[in-house]
Amino acid sequence: MTPTETAGAWIPLVVAIAMLSIALGLIERMSKQATQNPKFFYLFTGKVDAMNKVAAVLVLFVLLLFPAVSASSTVFSLRQNNVCYEVWGGFNGDAVGNSTYLPAPDGKFVLWINDTSGSWGLSKLSRGLMPHYWGIRYGLLDDEFEIRRGLPTWDLILDIDLKLVDYQPYTPDNSSTNVAIVLFFESVEPGVDYQVKCYQTELQFFSYYGDRIQKDQDWFFEWRNDSVAQFKLADNLQPGVYKHYHINLMDYITQMMECYKLNHVRLKHVEIFTEAYKGYCEFEVYSAKIYVDQNLASPYFVQPIIPIILVLGLCVVLFLIFLRR
Repeated sequence: MTPTETAGAWIPLVVAIAMLSIALGLIERMSKQATQNPKFFYLFTGKVDAMNKVAAVLVLFVLLLFPAVSASSTVFSLRQNNVCYEVWGGFNGDAVGNSTYLPAPDGKFVLWINDTSGSWGLSKLSRGLMPHYWGIRYGLLDDEFEIRRGLPTWDLILDIDLKLVDYQPYTPDNSSTNVAIVLFFESVEPGVDYQVKCYQTELQFFSYYGDRIQKDQDWFFEWRNDSVAQFKLADNLQPGVYKHYHINLMDYITQMMECYKLNHVRLKHVEIFTEAYKGYCEFEVYSAKIYVDQNLASPYFVQPIIPIILVLGLCVVLFLIFLRR
């Protein structure tokens, strides 16, 4: 974070504290005058009460900002014993694969899938509540992160270490293999039954689709009654190369929310997977963590909160003008 970003990040908190200090100072001054002059006391008792209410609102506002200084919270952290290992044979039921953890020598998750018939086989690691009455995978997420459009939101960060071992399109002009992570969201506003329809944000670290490798593309589509925002990353995996990703998921989730006109969503389920259609794909995961980064410089926090501060500040100024009359 640059010095400019750091300074800008603290502006909302500094302004809020300054407004609170002014309000409390005026209350103290008026209280002293009231004790010295009974006539003044009766004249301004109502205004002092009102100022107390303003101060209470400002105190609450500041308290809401102070958690930004506390430690980040974990939404999902990949470990050997806290996810569900699954292989799905696809629509034809004949795809084969494996999803497992190898403790030695370096501790890694290995996933592969092989499909020869066009079954869309899938091998994955998953955690959380699935839609469509498919049940819970291992357990609920550590934190079902919520996002409300127009309100301050912390960054949601993904740190993940991967290696694409190999891939093979069996029909080079009509095959698909990919490595991805997908987040399943419930729409709280507008209210939609999560078991009937969910909203997905999918990031593909590697994608071979059709007749070539695909990257740096955004796709929005409906799939089995679910609305999907799919992002094929420009910085994609290369066979045999270890790669670390540090991604602010808010950059992608907000696009999904805007596309499908969602105002309030709640994260319910996470999957790390590979899938294949007439092809083979294998990759390794060394670590993966999704966590809330309470970053005061984040545009998802600063931009929504500035209008709130301005409106609150204007109200205080107008109230102070009223007091002086």
